Amino acid sequence: MARMLSGRLPDPPAAVRRGPPWAGAFPSTLHDQRVASLLGIALGITFGTCFLTGLVSHFMQHPPNWLSWPSRPVWLYRVTQGLHVTTGLASVPLLLVKLWTVYPRLWERPPVRSVTHALERLTLVPLIAGSIFQLATGIANIAQWYRFHFFFTVTHYWVA
Repeated sequence: MARMLSGRLPDPPAAVRRGPPWAGAFPSTLHDQRVASLLGIALGITFGTCFLTGLVSHFMQHPPNWLSWPSRPVWLYRVTQGLHVTTGLASVPLLLVKLWTVYPRLWERPPVRSVTHALERLTLVPLIAGSIFQLATGIANIAQWYRFHFFFTVTHYWVA
C-alpha cells in the first residue's frame, strides 16, 4: 500500500504541462518557504484565537447544562467578541499574502508527482475554501449584509 501511494505517476500529456515556461518565472523573494511558514504560523494564531473566541460566543448563546458563564466582570464577553472580530479582520490580509506567497507552487512541474502528493493538493481545496468562506461571511456579518440564504451563526460555526 505504501509503495502504491508513494510511487511516481506517469507524465501528463503535453497540453496539461503548460505554465510558466521558464525557470525563475516568480522572481520575488517573498515566494519563499520561510515566508510561507511564518505566515502560516501567524494564520494559525489568528484562526485559533477566532476559533476559541467563537466557541465562547457559541456557548454564551447556546449554553449547555453544565456551563454557567460568569456574570462578572461584565466586560468579559465584550472583550472576547472584540478579540474575535479583530483577529478575524487581521486574518484577511494574512490569508491573501499567504495565498500570494504559495501561488507559484501551483505551477510546479509535474503538477502531481504521486498519489500522496495528489491527495495533499486535494486536501488544500476545502481548507482554503473554508478559510475564505469564514472570512467573507464574517465580514458580511460585521457589515450586517446578509445576501446568503442560510443562517449565519450556525453555518459559521459548522464550517469552523
